[in-house]
Formats: sequence, structure tokens, C-alpha cells
Amino acid sequence: MKKFFAIFLFSILTLSLFSQEKIKVKKKEFFTTDIEFKESWKSIKKGFKFYKQEKKGSYQQAIDYLLIAHKYNPDNAELNYQLGVCYIQMYDELNGIKYIDEAFNLNPNVSEDIHFWMGRAYHLNCKFDDAIDEYKAYRDAFSERELKRKGDVINKYIKECEVGIELINKPVSVIIDNLGSDVNSSYPEYSPIFAPYDSIVFFTSRRPETIGGKRNRKISNEYFEDVYYTSALNKKWQAPEQMKKPINSKGNDASVAVNPVGNGILIYRGKKGMGDIFISFKRTKNNGEQVWTKPKQVIKRINKKNSRESSLTFNSDSTVVFFVSNRKKGYGGKDIYMSMRRGNSNNGWTKPANIGGDVNTIYDEEAVFLLNNDSILYFSSRGHNTMGGFDLFRSYKLPDGRWSEPENVGYPLNSPGDDMFIFVNKDKRTGYYTSNGQEDNYGDLDLYEFFFYTPKDIMNDAEDDLIAYIKKPVNEFSMEPPVEIKTMRLTVVTGIVSEYETMKPLYARIEIVDNATQEVIQTVMTNASNGEYTVMLPSGKDYGMSVNADGYMFHSENFNIPETSGYQEIRKDIQLLPVNPGSKVVLRNVFFDTGKWALRPESYPELNRLAQAFQLYPNLVIEISGHTDSQGSDASNLTLSQNRAQSVVDYLVSIGVPQTHLIAKGYGETQPVADNGTPEGRQLNRRVEAKIISN
Repeated sequence: MKKFFAIFLFSILTLSLFSQEKIKVKKKEFFTTDIEFKESWKSIKKGFKFYKQEKKGSYQQAIDYLLIAHKYNPDNAELNYQLGVCYIQMYDELNGIKYIDEAFNLNPNVSEDIHFWMGRAYHLNCKFDDAIDEYKAYRDAFSERELKRKGDVINKYIKECEVGIELINKPVSVIIDNLGSDVNSSYPEYSPIFAPYDSIVFFTSRRPETIGGKRNRKISNEYFEDVYYTSALNKKWQAPEQMKKPINSKGNDASVAVNPVGNGILIYRGKKGMGDIFISFKRTKNNGEQVWTKPKQVIKRINKKNSRESSLTFNSDSTVVFFVSNRKKGYGGKDIYMSMRRGNSNNGWTKPANIGGDVNTIYDEEAVFLLNNDSILYFSSRGHNTMGGFDLFRSYKLPDGRWSEPENVGYPLNSPGDDMFIFVNKDKRTGYYTSNGQEDNYGDLDLYEFFFYTPKDIMNDAEDDLIAYIKKPVNEFSMEPPVEIKTMRLTVVTGIVSEYETMKPLYARIEIVDNATQEVIQTVMTNASNGEYTVMLPSGKDYGMSVNADGYMFHSENFNIPETSGYQEIRKDIQLLPVNPGSKVVLRNVFFDTGKWALRPESYPELNRLAQAFQLYPNLVIEISGHTDSQGSDASNLTLSQNRAQSVVDYLVSIGVPQTHLIAKGYGETQPVADNGTPEGRQLNRRVEAKIISN
């Protein structure tokens, strides 16, 4: 397996599979007149010094000098060749084809690989037929030895062009918008991650103002990576701000993900030939100032010595992690691996396992992202049916746990350049990604947002479209006709959300969770004036409902609707308690097996929501209390309730809630809320509550 010594996240993304020829400009042929010749010749020598380094950061430096020389003599074939190669290596296809064509017109024999670079220029310009012709012309001149050494790579480029033709002929319905010049620059911007609780986008960039202000001259001659963040104000993206220490250091620091709870950022940190993934939590000091903790290894077991882990994604309840690594015994290059949580400890994870050859290829896989229903895995790859560079792919989880054959996300989201680091929102239709292959690029990699405007392109289950209320179609798009609700087996839940004491209507957010998958499948806001809401739940699922409003404890409900249930309406008025000492909430979506105290996975979304309260109220102290029905002995019920409360506390601590802000208390059967003489009453008595002690 190929061994990498790069110490940062993005070193592999722009390496060409071929080195350009070291074609030099001859002094006698370059000379035209004494005027400005000496300075122009100095620029030739300086430009060639950077050109022959074959490093991404060096190509731009070479261009700066070579353009000065080009003003003196624009008719030198070798100089045009060097400029064309530099621009192509920078994925500037328009300038690349301009200078390579000029070099060929001036001298068709300027270099032995001129047809290869013409092919690359046409390839990046989506002129696939012309690119295929040039690649074949280059391949046809190979000796038998060269054919063995280079033939497979040229054939792959030809195949990419053929895939490009297919994808362009059946484009997907998507709108792509550049985040704008206030965010993107002439330097690379990539790895966007959306933090929903702060409504900001973290990303990585290599700009001259990087902390330390140095280039990684040994590897790519680019500036070191730093993490930035931006947000949209009145639909306009604001100028980004650079994260300070301890997030950014003098080395490479790249954004990876936001943890599921939303109070931590995962970063890639490269050093000494390796690279690992770390996590930093956001904390609020007593004076109200928000600070980030010193980054620590997120999961020690996945950060392997002498390998580089560059990308990571959690499932919705933080029990499974997928990550990218170049460790040995993979399929080739960088592969996607997974590990499963065995307990609440940071070390309690299974040995990482390669997810298999259906997804991983002999080429590099990178930038993995798991959609929050945990059944769609997005990633980028140089393999599979890419149309060039890294393309975006998605794979679906099969019933037996394997992943389906990856499918190309499609053109125009994918391009002949590098398309990577996709982040898809919960609606499965909008998100962010990185590309250097779009026409409105500001230079190098840019950040983009996208919108799939045909639901069938991203959704799998037509019935799930009915979970949300039917929206008015967007006028400028041809949307699928809505399915008639009357033909479906539905439970319609309506009600009013109000304050507990005053009954004042509240503007609240209601989230519906599929407890089987822990996926948030619907978000509805109450009417701001009267607090009313309506949600529609297809039969055959177990739903959790969470109601949240600023300044109030969240409220949860559980709806287990059998497959056989027909149409029904349920009225559920909800009163929210303010975040004051004494307020308590029943955690109705925390589940245990009978007589056990190990948390069932369906409990994690509920507890993740509870953990968010500690972000908003950093001084909050909560008692987690366990309660049972009257069946069984007093002593066994007391022990069971205490252990269940402690299991909840242990999980909250494992996802970042301070231990000192939690109290586990078991009350057994001593505090019933219903009659233990009926099954329904006993079910209500078996519960876990969260009570505010102080705030």
C-alpha cells in the first residue's frame, strides 16, 4: 500500500498523476530586444525554479514570474507550455487551454507530452470528445515500456471523459451558489461544516494570515491550514473570522465536523509525518465569555501511529463513527473505516474495520459524511465512475449492514475538478460543499451552497414527504405533484404550545424523531401569534416529539403508531416550564429493556437535546431521577431506578456535559404519578425525569 508522509489534510488533492517535462526556455530564442530583457530573463529563471518544484503552492509563484516574462515575449512556445501546465495544475482550465494551445500552435513538438496537457486542459473544460482525442494521441506514441507504465492511467482519464459525457447528458436538478467573494478568496477554502445551534459555517483555508504565517515548503509550498467561520446575514454571507488559539496553532488545523450535540468542533491537526483528529468543546465562563477547550484526541483508538486520519463523521447518537485513514492493509491510498462505541469511555470503541471494497477503491477516498438518518453515506473518491479528480458519491446502507454500490451524485454538482467535503442538511435537499471546477470560482477551491429542487433526486420514501405539511411548490421549478393525504394512514397531531403558569402562547420548535433510526424527520414551528401547531405522522413507526422554546425546559412526547392504524386525530396541548429551580420534565423518549438499566439507542436523541440546555445555561445543575412502578421489591426497585438514573448521567457526561452539573437519584416506587393498579398507570410510573436544582 502506498505510504503517505504528508502532514496535512489537503496535500493529496491536487497531485498530478504525471510530472510535467522540465522544458526550459532557451535564452537565444527568448531574446527579442534589449529593452527589459534582463528583468524578463530573471523572471524566467525565478519562474522555472518554482515550476520544476512540482508543488501546488509553487505553481502560483511560478505563474507570477512567468507572466512578467510573457509580456516581454508572448511568442515563445516553451514559455507558453510552462504557463499552461502551471494553470492546469492549479485547475484554472480557461488559462490552461489558452497557453497550451498557443504553445502547440507555435511548435507542435514543443514537448513529448504536449498532447497529454492538451487533453487535461480540454478535460477540465468539459470538452470531453476533444480530450479523448488528445489522450489517445498521447497514448498512441507510447513505446511498449511506456504503455505498461502509463497506459492504465491514460485509460482512466479517457474513462473519466466518457463518464463526463454520460453525466452531462442527464444532469441533476440542483442550484449551486458560490458563497461569494467576502468568504472565498484566491486561496483554497474547503471542508465546510454547518453548526446548526450557532447558525455558522466553519471551514478551512490556506491564507497568508495563517497563524505563524509560514508555508509548508517541504510538502506543497502552500500556507498552513487554519480554521475560519462565517454566517449569513439577510441572505448575504459575511466576511469570515479566523479562529484563535487553541483551535488554530502554528501548524495545520482543519475543520472536520461538529459533534452531534453541537457543543464541540472536531479538527484535523497534522504534525511530524502524521495527522490525527481532535475535539474541542465550547464552554461559557462565569463572566459570560465563551471559550474553546484545549483540543484532545476525539477517539484514541482511531488515531493510529504512523498513519493519517483526515476526516470523520458520527452517526446521530454518537455510537458509530466513520473516518478516513491511510493505514496499512487497505484497498489503496486512503480508505473509509468504521468503529462502534462499546460504552461511555473515550477508549470504549471497537477495533476500526475497513467498510469494504464496495465503497473503497485502489484510489483515494476522502471527506466522509453520514446523513443524520444514518443510512446515507456521502464521500469523495478518485475511483468509481468519477468524471475527473475527486467526485461526490453516496452509498445506501443495506439491510444486512453492508453499503450499496456508490452512485455518482451527478453533474453539475460534480465537475472534472475536485468536488469534495459535502455537508447535507437534515432536509436532504440543501447543504454545502467544496469545488474548484465551477465556472464562478474565485481561484483554487471555493465554498458553495446547493439546493436540490426535485425531491426524488435525494429522497427515498415518498410517504415520508407527507410527514411535513404540504408546502406550496416553488414557482420557477417543476415539482412532483403532492400525494393525496386522504389515501394515507395518518395520525394528525394538533394542539397549542403555551407557558405553564400564564398560558401565554409560545413560539416553539417541534422536532419529530423516528425512534428506530434516531433521525429528525420533521421540524415544525408553532404559530407565533396563537401557539398552534399541526404535524402528520404516517402509521407504522414509533415517534418521539420534542418541543423547544427559548427560556423554557423542553417537553417530550412519544407516539407509537402501529402499521394497522388508520386515519386519526390527536389533540395535544403542551405547557412549557421556565428554566427555574424546581422545574422538571419527564424524558418520555428514554428507554430501557425490562429490568435492565442499559440505555437503548433510541434514547440518545432525547438526551442529546437535554445536553443542549447546558450550552444555553452553563451554570445549570440538574437532578436525573429514576422511578419504577410498584411491581417487585422495594429494594430491587430502588436499585433499578438508581442505576437507570446513573446510566443517563454517564451518557450525558460522555458527550460533554460536566459531571459536577449532574446528580443521579433513584426513587424506586415512592413517587408514583398514576395508579399502579392498571397497566397504563404502571407505564406512566416507569419514567426518568430531569429536575432543575439551580441555574
